[in-house]
Amino acid sequence: MNVFKTYIFALYMLFLGVSLGALVACGAFSAPAIFRAASIVDNLNISILQSGILMTSIFVKLNILLNITAIFIVAYELILFKNSKKIVGLLLGLLSVTLICLFSLYYTPMILEAQQLGEVGITSELFDSMHKQSVIVFKGIMASLVILFLYRAIKHDSKYI
Repeated sequence: MNVFKTYIFALYMLFLGVSLGALVACGAFSAPAIFRAASIVDNLNISILQSGILMTSIFVKLNILLNITAIFIVAYELILFKNSKKIVGLLLGLLSVTLICLFSLYYTPMILEAQQLGEVGITSELFDSMHKQSVIVFKGIMASLVILFLYRAIKHDSKYI
């Protein structure tokens, strides 16, 4: 049984780590390249709307990973809380899941809807405000997952599964 608990813990940490890596790859690597594509590639005429559509297609795929990770977080943290009665990990997990759901189920669909309207949809004050909020939520997901990852790596409470 201890081997099984170790594998579950390792799988949980793997999902947290892969999600963190994907967040960094999308936010720090992909976004700057996509939004600066016209200055990187000679004779490339790509609008901000087209760049946004490309970036959103990446985020839609990222959301799948994040939603799967959110399911793992809920399951793992609830089981751990049920058996250990330690609330810190549960609260960190719930914060991460809340931010993931906000990003994937609220902000991404709103951005997709605005993009459907074309230039008019992405140049409004509402879109600008919504986009700024989504960036804050995105950074919050990264921060909360880093803290959760470090907390679980240090605590390593897999004995309570």
